[in-house]
Amino acid sequence: MATTQILTSLMRKLPITLWFVVVAWVTGLGLSILVTVGRLSNVRWLKGLLNIYVSFIRSIPMILQLFLIYYGLPQLLKALGINIDSSSRFAYSVLAFTLYYGAYLSEDLRAAYQAVNPTQRDAAKALGYDRWQTETRVIIPQTLPIVLPVLGNEILNLLHQSSLLFTIGMVDIMGQAQELINQNYTVAPVLVYFIAGLVYLVISLLFAWLQTRLEKRTGVYLVKRGVSVE
Repeated sequence: MATTQILTSLMRKLPITLWFVVVAWVTGLGLSILVTVGRLSNVRWLKGLLNIYVSFIRSIPMILQLFLIYYGLPQLLKALGINIDSSSRFAYSVLAFTLYYGAYLSEDLRAAYQAVNPTQRDAAKALGYDRWQTETRVIIPQTLPIVLPVLGNEILNLLHQSSLLFTIGMVDIMGQAQELINQNYTVAPVLVYFIAGLVYLVISLLFAWLQTRLEKRTGVYLVKRGVSVE
């Protein structure tokens, strides 16, 4: 099997990989914002539950969480009279990674939020800002320059960890590479993996470039609004 044929076959699955990364990232970030708000609230029982969730997720390997969701969740719900056997592998994968990044990104958001100098709240109060204005006009804008590089790195991490999806039969780039090896005994596995690695490398470089551009644009925007990004 020619190198160009291998590359073409892998590139056909690129949209699946990119779509998964986008969906899982958006849902994971959305969950992490909710979790962060809960952990920073004054509701003790809610903070306790969310801290347990974050600790649990961060203590278990991603591949094990993927298996628990894909194999365990249907059995658990079936015992409760709910049948989700018709759900797609994509849905299970998004759910697993949403829960995973909901916990990991929450820790990043919380650290960035708490890194803002507390005196900023006092200054906002002195200017007559209410709590909502303080958060949206002072605290959150100063949190963005801190957290954006971390969030960008986590996108790359999500892209790389998406290569685990082939373990539950999802045919993305890595899944397609595995199928090529299994179905073509004349193809060299090392060559297939090498080409797949190059595809991931190019995507990673593109994401890194976009991240740098976004950080610069965000910094310029915040400076124009009078927010310090140092």
